[in-house]
Amino acid sequence: MSPACNLPVKGFIETSFIDWKEKLSSVLFTGGCNFRCPFCHNGNLVLRHKGMADIPFEYVRGGLRKYKKWVDRVVITGGEPTLQPGLVKAAQDLKKDGFLLKLDTNGSHPEVVKRLVREGLIDYIAMDIKGPLATYGRWCGKQVNTNKIRQSIDFIMEGRVDYEFRMTFVPFFHKEHDAYEVAQTIEYATKFYVQEFIPRDTLDPAFAHIGRLSPEKLNSIQKKVGEILRNAQVPCTLYH
Repeated sequence: MSPACNLPVKGFIETSFIDWKEKLSSVLFTGGCNFRCPFCHNGNLVLRHKGMADIPFEYVRGGLRKYKKWVDRVVITGGEPTLQPGLVKAAQDLKKDGFLLKLDTNGSHPEVVKRLVREGLIDYIAMDIKGPLATYGRWCGKQVNTNKIRQSIDFIMEGRVDYEFRMTFVPFFHKEHDAYEVAQTIEYATKFYVQEFIPRDTLDPAFAHIGRLSPEKLNSIQKKVGEILRNAQVPCTLYH
């Protein structure tokens, strides 16, 4: 008998239409993150996850099996999932059950991303790029090893599995040229989504008072980003 998976699941959504584009999926949330992005709206998972009750992984797995006929895709998000020692075992178990898996990551642990891909454990990667790498600490709320971020970007862009890059554009915090600089960093990527910032439940309460960018302005930025990317598919705007 294989050992039980110790992935600490802090949240579970049975069905979602927004976490795996145009696909119905279930979503597992892990707790803890090594970033402190002031605009993050998952503050509980970042700062207070130790006080949140764990949902036993085997309980979640049983529910997923029950509804696999209708939902055969699982998104593992956070927090930052690659911090969790139980992530690989969870992915192995879910793949044994026949699920397609998507990983949401900040790219700070390229060695984990590489292992998951090389062992055939994930089918889709979504990596958040917080802003230009030269000033990454500003976007992340702490100093970050950008060499590891760059390693993750380069590996993901090899295209061993389907992928996307995302950036949440925060008015007044990000400038337009920040989005274009990120696009230049990943100029050969196929998908880069500039997401709208929604001012709610932010890690830094001051960010909850920032006004939303107009749809017209966001679409203009996304259009220019698409012009920078050499292999871009038609970009779209995500709303969260």
